[in-house]
Amino acid sequence: MANHFAQPGIIQRDVYVDLLDKSMDLVWLRKDRHEGNLSQFFSKLRADSMSYKISSVGQSLRLPKENEDTAPMPYATPATGYDKNLTLVPYRLAVRVTDTMRRADRFGKVPGMLGGLPKAAMRKLEYLRASIINNAFTGTAGADGKPLVGDDHPHENNEAGTWDNEGTGALTHGNLQTLRLLADKQDNEHGYPDPVMLRNLLLPPDLRQKAEELVGAKLMPENALNQPNVLIRNLNIVVSPFMSSTTAYFGFGDLDGEEKGIYEVYLMDPEIAKNSPTNAHILFDRVIKFIVKMGFSASKNVYGSVGT
Repeated sequence: MANHFAQPGIIQRDVYVDLLDKSMDLVWLRKDRHEGNLSQFFSKLRADSMSYKISSVGQSLRLPKENEDTAPMPYATPATGYDKNLTLVPYRLAVRVTDTMRRADRFGKVPGMLGGLPKAAMRKLEYLRASIINNAFTGTAGADGKPLVGDDHPHENNEAGTWDNEGTGALTHGNLQTLRLLADKQDNEHGYPDPVMLRNLLLPPDLRQKAEELVGAKLMPENALNQPNVLIRNLNIVVSPFMSSTTAYFGFGDLDGEEKGIYEVYLMDPEIAKNSPTNAHILFDRVIKFIVKMGFSASKNVYGSVGT
């Protein structure tokens, strides 16, 4: 039988009748088991206004030339980066408890129910992070006008051409090694080798078993040649139920801080405050609020495949 209930944001007796029913012997609290793990792939930044502008400056220079002391000095200039502006957004949610509901609560469950407010905020933040991953292969949201993952990102120095962080095919031993090789062979804005070491493998629950088989096998999986399984066995498997695709998978590298290229920018962390109702018999009225924006510039720390 379907369970329909109103959602006015007020915990009151006409909605939670089981807590008042004297014939009820047990009312148990279903816990919100939020298990977000995507924040490790984001660089957390602080804003001082509703707008946050991101850019970068390079450290890489072209190679020194053979040059005598009396010859004209060869100078080099680091390449500037692409600009990206993030507009922060406020989020709010509130819950009220009536005085009558508190007095009539036979099982003392109302205080536990209120614990869902911070959990709801944490879950929303994880959905916001996941939206970056779930849309990684489409759009023009990057600072370079490209999606997060693609095979034609322009270098900051256009003389160096493009760089690639997009793999192909389903999650197999060969395709995962190819994705790792993309990171190993990454280059910088002058076209010089600038390798990234993959550390984490992010995927949906549907691919957990396959990933465990590939990473955990001592011998090379998917063939009978008894060769050792190397180079991918140190990958840490991260499973996220917030991923919308059942086939896509991502490798994340060892770049740190702002170099991750994926950001969560806060003007305000989640905070709970009193909502101060004018009705004296609204016993509890709390609101949680945060101001944040998830976004990315361009990231050489992430490598992905749509998995098909």
